[in-house]
Amino acid sequence: MKKQLVIASTVATLGLAGLAGGAAYATTQSGSTTDPMGSLVSAIATKFNLKTADVQAVFDANRTQMEAQREQAVKDQVAQLVKDGKLTQAQADKINAKRAELEKEREAERTADQNLSESERQAKMEARRTEMDAKKTALDTWLKDNDIDTQYSYLLMGGGRGHGHGGPHGENADSTTSSTTNTTSTSSSN
Repeated sequence: MKKQLVIASTVATLGLAGLAGGAAYATTQSGSTTDPMGSLVSAIATKFNLKTADVQAVFDANRTQMEAQREQAVKDQVAQLVKDGKLTQAQADKINAKRAELEKEREAERTADQNLSESERQAKMEARRTEMDAKKTALDTWLKDNDIDTQYSYLLMGGGRGHGHGGPHGENADSTTSSTTNTTSTSSSN
C-alpha cells in the first residue's frame, strides 16, 4: 500500500512538472499526440514494474481532479465577482452556462482529433489558429450582447488540457480567493 502511495504521488508530481515538456517529448518520440503523457506513463510503469494501465489510471484520475479544481476555482471567482458587485447573478449564470457549452465543444474537438495522423493534426492546428480570432470576436460579441464587460472574457477561456487556463489579467484583475490565485499561479507556471 505504501509503495502505491509513493508511486501515486511520484506520478502526480511528475505529471504536473512534466506536462508541457512531456507533451513535446512524447510527440517527438512517438510521432503522435493522442496521449502526450503516454511515454512518461510507460517509463514509470517500466521503472517501478507496474502495469501501464494502472499508471495511466493514476494519470487520468489526476487530470480529472485538476480539471475539476480549475473549474471550481473559476466558479468561485465568478461568485466573488457577484459578491463584489462587479457582475450580477444573471450575468454569472450566463458565464457559467457559456463555459459549460464551450467545454462541451472543446471535448468534442479533442475526441474528433484522437485518430488524426500527425500531418492531419498539424493541418488542423494551422486552421485553428485562424479560427481562434473568429472565436475571440464571437465571444466578445456574446459578452457585449449579455451586457458583460469584455474584461471578463478570461472567465470563458478553457478549463484545462492545454486549452488556456484563464485567470485574471490586466489592471482590473482581482485576486478574489487564495485558492483561485493559487490555482491560477500553478496553472500559469506549467
